[in-house]
Amino acid sequence: MDSNLRWHFNPFDPIQPLRQNVNPQQQALVRSQSLSELQQQQHQPISFVGRSFSDRVCQDVPYPIVHKLRPDELFDFRYEGRPNINLLVHHLKNEGRLAEATWRHLFSQAKMLFRQEPNIIRVPRGCTIVGDIHGQYYDLLTIFELGGSLGQQSYIFLGDYVDRGSFSCECLFLLLALKITYPRSLCLLRGNHESRQMTKVFTFKRECKVKYSIDLWHESMLLFDCLPICAIIDDRFLCMHGGISPYIKSLHDITQLNRFQELPSEGPLCDLMWSDPHRQFNGQQTPPWIFNNSRNCSFFFNHKVCENFLIENRLLAIIRAHEVVPNGLLMYEQGSMSKFPVLISLFSAPNYCDVYNNTAALIIYDNQRNFRPVYFHHRPHPFVLPNLENAFEFAHRLMEIYVEEIILALIQGYTKSVNHSPISNVDDDVTKRLRKKEQMLTEHTHKCRRFNKMNIQLGNLTPPEQFQEKALDNQYIFDQEVPVLDKSLENDPTLTFDSASKIDAIYEQRIH
Repeated sequence: MDSNLRWHFNPFDPIQPLRQNVNPQQQALVRSQSLSELQQQQHQPISFVGRSFSDRVCQDVPYPIVHKLRPDELFDFRYEGRPNINLLVHHLKNEGRLAEATWRHLFSQAKMLFRQEPNIIRVPRGCTIVGDIHGQYYDLLTIFELGGSLGQQSYIFLGDYVDRGSFSCECLFLLLALKITYPRSLCLLRGNHESRQMTKVFTFKRECKVKYSIDLWHESMLLFDCLPICAIIDDRFLCMHGGISPYIKSLHDITQLNRFQELPSEGPLCDLMWSDPHRQFNGQQTPPWIFNNSRNCSFFFNHKVCENFLIENRLLAIIRAHEVVPNGLLMYEQGSMSKFPVLISLFSAPNYCDVYNNTAALIIYDNQRNFRPVYFHHRPHPFVLPNLENAFEFAHRLMEIYVEEIILALIQGYTKSVNHSPISNVDDDVTKRLRKKEQMLTEHTHKCRRFNKMNIQLGNLTPPEQFQEKALDNQYIFDQEVPVLDKSLENDPTLTFDSASKIDAIYEQRIH
């Protein structure tokens, strides 16, 4: 997969022929010819202050890809209908979209493969393990550059492909295309965000509606219901998204689960996606199982039950994702018999939410059974407003406050004049109603101003709509942590991570 391969798209050609570019000078020539042909077909535009409406201020910025890839362009039906990965990578990298028929065919082919897979995928040694990627498409390209050539090297993804980042559709399309091309070399496990409940709360559902349609979200949910839930590498390492469950004693118990459903709010399937190791994982007083109040579902588990599960199932360690960690990789305490960490947390989304300033990691487990972590930093990506708002929605919220403040000032001016007037009746009906409106408008304006301030300061860490009230109720946390976040963003990665974690913890919970 070559992420630097160039393809030329003529945005003014309705048929949209695809040509691979070899010479950048030829690319510029073709692009200028397309412009001149378009201008010959159109009437001469009216000039305004000496500038034509067709003139571009930034001549060096390439035209956006407006063409949507058709099935006959992406898939080669002469060779088992395999997708052209290089073309897809370049198209998505330049914010191109897929035609509806294209993504539907992609989903149909991938879903058939997922349905045939068991709950637990067996993977030999010689593989790359990847944690959460959360819609960070440009960092996903880095992962494939660092993790080895897909086809020669197997990949295991531990879930959470969507939400939080702004390019979840692109991540999903590329991973599905790779699954179709390398069905035995790519293992995609389900995470807690591959569910209807989470994608409604966070950004994926809105991203589908903004970039495509609600149909894409519905089809994605049906596809997520088919994803396998665990993998075993080299008969030594058990991989899942979340953690173990008190309802699961053996690997056989996992094979008996019905995974073809929306993730439940309790039970073994829920725990595999949601459970976490306890903060005092190896503490003497740490209970084996306790309700996970951080997630509002599932459990915290301790070192002892984790090691017992490994011993009973003849495993060396559990590799899981689900939690952002500062350096991308966190190895917990060793087992009493193995002298190897019983649990490993892996996170592969660098600079999570564009705020955390964290390093990401992946793990390469080679044929000689060497266990090698690879660390990497984030890659720049196109700017997107928080929660995928467009410029009009973003500006509307700001304008709304200004209009409300004007109305509030008019009401307050009237009520003040009534108070100071010796002949007016301060208890008449009009004045009472205005005072009530004044109070309501003051509260609403204050709330909107606070949320807009959060929006600007937090970027992609801005709470989704369902958590706005909860965020405002915890205003003291924002007042305390946002100034720290602003000061430490460039200078102190550790302090940035801690402040972002405290803010994020307010709404990183399951809603029942």
